[in-house]
Amino acid sequence: MIIIYNIKDVLVYVEKFQAVVFDLDDTLYRLYDPFYKAYQEVFLKEIDIYQLWKKSRIYNNEIYPQYLNKQITKDELAIYRLKEAFKDFNIDISNQQALKFQKVYEYQQAHISLSSTMKEVFTYLKEKNITYGILTNGKEQAQISKIKSLFEIIDFPVIVSDKVGYQKPQKEIFDLIKDEETYYVGDGYEIDMIGASQAGIKTIWYNHQHLKKDVSFIDYVVYSDEELLSVIKKLNND
Repeated sequence: MIIIYNIKDVLVYVEKFQAVVFDLDDTLYRLYDPFYKAYQEVFLKEIDIYQLWKKSRIYNNEIYPQYLNKQITKDELAIYRLKEAFKDFNIDISNQQALKFQKVYEYQQAHISLSSTMKEVFTYLKEKNITYGILTNGKEQAQISKIKSLFEIIDFPVIVSDKVGYQKPQKEIFDLIKDEETYYVGDGYEIDMIGASQAGIKTIWYNHQHLKKDVSFIDYVVYSDEELLSVIKKLNND
């Protein structure tokens, strides 16, 4: 496994384009999938699980920087985001229920997998000798656990915000991958696309939620794994 501070240390220069760096959560796999499985195991309430998940992500993003900065614990984060999401459906759950869900959710997160097309993306990059890596916000142990679930062998650079001391959308973390021929792929509009663009990095927005945003500053917008593979082949003139 290669966990590094600066992806430039391992870049391989190729003729057509240099590197593709990926976000992890909700880019390489769907955050909703382990959430859905955990909900089915823990709760019996009839509810729109997808909308509950979306609400939980809003509340998560609201206080996640506090978690990264060690102002709140992982348990406090888990309790807040789930309880507040349920409140939007006029349902109250206990702290114990939220923590039970979190335990099952983490188990499901440790058993995620790449889609067949996403596997094809990485096979293509490897076969074409195109450098790739992952840059993600989060705690090192949790993020590495997910990456190990997705990849049999981690033979590519990984940058985790917890390790380097910066987090997206801070310019300093994107400076670690900054190069005129590096593309950053992410699903987040603000922290991924705006952050990378402001740092001078080329961008591919994986907009699988079909959000309506200004994309004038984004190099490519894709909506599926298949479109992402197509764009990467296009960048390599294939």
